[in-house]
Amino acid sequence: MALALLIITLTLQVYQCGSCSDKERTSLLRIKASVALLHDTGNPQVLPSWTDDPKFSDCCLWERVNCSITSGHVVELSLDGVMNETGQILNLSLLRSFENLQSLVLSRNGFGGLFDQFEGLIMNLTKLQKLDLSYNRFTGFGHGRGLANPGNLQVLNLRGNQLISAPEGEIIPTHSLPRFLVLSCKLSGYLDICGLTHLRELDLSSNALTGLPYCFGNLSRLRTLDLSHNELSGDLSSFVSALPPLEYLSLLDNNFEGPFSFDSLVNQSSLEVFRLSSRVGRIQLVHPESSWTPYFQLKILQLWNCTFEDSMLRFVIHQHELRAIDLSHNQLVGSFPDWLLKNNTMLQMVLLNGNSLEKLLLPDLVHGLQVLDISNNRISGSVPEDIGIVLPNLTYMNFSNNQFQGRIPSSFGEMKSLRLLDMSSNSLSGQLPKPFLTGCSSLLLLKLSHNQLQGKVFPGYSNLTDLVALLLEGNNFSGSIGKGLSNSVKLQHIDISDNMLSNELPHWISRLLRLLFLRLRGNRIQGPFPHQLQELTRLQEVDISDNNLSGSLPWNLNISSLRELKLQNNGLEGHIPDSLFESRVLKVIDLRNNKLSGNILNSIGKISPLRVLLLRNNRLRGHIPEKICHLSKVNLLDLSHNKFRGFMPSCIGNMSFGMHGYEDSNEMGVCIDFISLNIGFWEYFHYSSDLVLEDTLETNHIVEPPILAEFLAKRRYESFQGEIVSDMFGLDLSSNALSGSIPVQVGDLQKIHFLDLSRNRFTGSIPESVAKLKNIESLDLSNNNLTGNIPTQLSGLNNLGYFNVSYNNLSGQIPFKDHLTTFDEQSYIGNEDLCGPPKNKSCVPLGVQESEREEDENYEDDDEGDVIIDMEWFYWSFSATYVSILVGHANGFIVSIFSLIISSGAGS
Repeated sequence: MALALLIITLTLQVYQCGSCSDKERTSLLRIKASVALLHDTGNPQVLPSWTDDPKFSDCCLWERVNCSITSGHVVELSLDGVMNETGQILNLSLLRSFENLQSLVLSRNGFGGLFDQFEGLIMNLTKLQKLDLSYNRFTGFGHGRGLANPGNLQVLNLRGNQLISAPEGEIIPTHSLPRFLVLSCKLSGYLDICGLTHLRELDLSSNALTGLPYCFGNLSRLRTLDLSHNELSGDLSSFVSALPPLEYLSLLDNNFEGPFSFDSLVNQSSLEVFRLSSRVGRIQLVHPESSWTPYFQLKILQLWNCTFEDSMLRFVIHQHELRAIDLSHNQLVGSFPDWLLKNNTMLQMVLLNGNSLEKLLLPDLVHGLQVLDISNNRISGSVPEDIGIVLPNLTYMNFSNNQFQGRIPSSFGEMKSLRLLDMSSNSLSGQLPKPFLTGCSSLLLLKLSHNQLQGKVFPGYSNLTDLVALLLEGNNFSGSIGKGLSNSVKLQHIDISDNMLSNELPHWISRLLRLLFLRLRGNRIQGPFPHQLQELTRLQEVDISDNNLSGSLPWNLNISSLRELKLQNNGLEGHIPDSLFESRVLKVIDLRNNKLSGNILNSIGKISPLRVLLLRNNRLRGHIPEKICHLSKVNLLDLSHNKFRGFMPSCIGNMSFGMHGYEDSNEMGVCIDFISLNIGFWEYFHYSSDLVLEDTLETNHIVEPPILAEFLAKRRYESFQGEIVSDMFGLDLSSNALSGSIPVQVGDLQKIHFLDLSRNRFTGSIPESVAKLKNIESLDLSNNNLTGNIPTQLSGLNNLGYFNVSYNNLSGQIPFKDHLTTFDEQSYIGNEDLCGPPKNKSCVPLGVQESEREEDENYEDDDEGDVIIDMEWFYWSFSATYVSILVGHANGFIVSIFSLIISSGAGS
């Protein structure tokens, strides 16, 4: 009984001691109030657990706060990312109450300045050991010494700030600081760190440093050094030789050149991580001159863009404790080094992509390798049949862009942990093996595109229940999509384009409720538009172009999240549903080359987000309504090869075509619609020293390139890929029955690149305002009834690559100067009244030419013996006559005389 009372008493005392102090609770509420002022009213409440409600008054239980179990004082405080605005002022005075604070995280808040001084705060917080100011916008840390006196700090993290102009005295500590991280801070030039004699970890990566002091040998306690992604150059071997004994050394992506010998690592006895590459050329790795055997055993070795001597790999042969090795882009030849797996039984990652390997060899024994990338080599032959038995623990396997042939081995089904498989761009054939479809239950991404695979897609049972992306485009798959795919309910991305699929889409596709992208272009799919797609409320892109779809589009076609609809090159009929133009998210509509009819655009909303509207080659008719101008954000508009009539709307000048910009810079992300599966290649290899440094290099495996937007320009289809679509602007109204004058407002489309009004019935003259289209690359006004002169200002359109005004009724002299001299007669053919080069027709009337020619002949026929002429008198007389003509006939007759003289001179 007494023991129980003692336990209860001690528990109550501990609980009492664990409660936070009123002073610190009040300070925390003041911090919350300060943060709340910077948030918009509509945002969720920030720091919701921080409250003055007596029921929840113990701030030690609040989020982002940790207290000492014994004293109850706040010892850890994280305000990571609590601000939603950038450029705010950090009020350090709010933090002075936390005298027992040991860890303070203020990262990712966009702080751009200070209220109060850091030096005073650090002197007040005498127990502070970790200060994290990463990913803000600090350019310095106030007047005076800033962070130069770190007190008892053990870790100072300044990553991702903008310290390019900060004086060294504000950022280089002068006292004992074991861990200093100043990566991605835009530092440049030379950084003096010789005074940091207590450093154990120094991270200066991702800056623009060009030089470092040769005093690293004095930093005897240094164990971790990261200088990657800078501008360092010079003698690499000498630099490395001067370093103290390290555990981690990264020199990736600098400007080092020339030879490097591992002799320079002779003083390293504890090195576990070594990373090296150059951005300006290949580093020549040479074999050590001596028979030196390294004293260290690496866990991670990363060498990019190097040139190996044949004997260089002897160094790697001495390594038996490797966990990860990356020898990508090193021009390696021969066979896959299976001895790496034999010598390193704990090896988990091998990256050899971008070399010239020709053969894949595997060890005889089972190995626990998890990541294998041999993409972009020249490996041929079959994939080893026992690969799934030898490497059953693979989670990432990339064999793409090689020359593999034959079938996919059934042993793939033994890889129960496989998450990502990419064997695209090879010559694989045959069907997908059943053991593979039933065994790889962990698979997230399957990419087998651009091979010669055949048969049905998932014809039978499949256990790929975690599959997120299925990419099979460019094969020979045929028939219907098998029901086995219906089990993959987590699918977000399906691309089976450019195969031989037939029949209608299966009804069960509506079960794939997470589907974002459906790409089936270039098949033989039949029937009407699949109405079941309207049940997929997350669908963002549908591409069933180049198929055999028929019938009408559903009158209520409206997929709430749809951003791109591509149904071109089918046999669709009927009207275009008004619901398409009522969408507030749809940005790309491509219905080219169908049999659609009726009027259009009667239901365009006042806030239409459409960027690309392509309706070329249908049977649309009627007037182009004024509502078309509601497409204020359009980039590419193609209404050509239809039966539109009437006037071209004058409000067309109000349409954007790039003139007004975009309020949301991410709006054009519609054309960058690949899925990235973040495969943390290094997630298994968190290198940990006593300072717990984590190497977190990540690689995104892009499973699909950005899609293309096509637009007919310069008499050929131009394809715009990715972000460039946001900078390309074109209007095509050709091959209709439009009439009247070309509105002068067309000159307001000053950022447009392609304008095609050919094969209509436009009359009147070419507006001079067309000369304002300084960015135009293709201008086609041919096959109309245009009259008058070609505006001389058009010669200043220096970006023109295609210009055509042929087959009109234009007249006068062609303004053949400046940039228009680059176009030949074909640009003007079919205009009988145009004259001057490049046409072979003079602008001087024929009668005047004959009269002047007779006068010249009379002068030439005079005999010198019969008529004696005083030549001096002749020259003076001719000059006087010439002046009289010039004064008396300023109406342009002299222009004809000069043209005649030039023409005669050219003929002679």
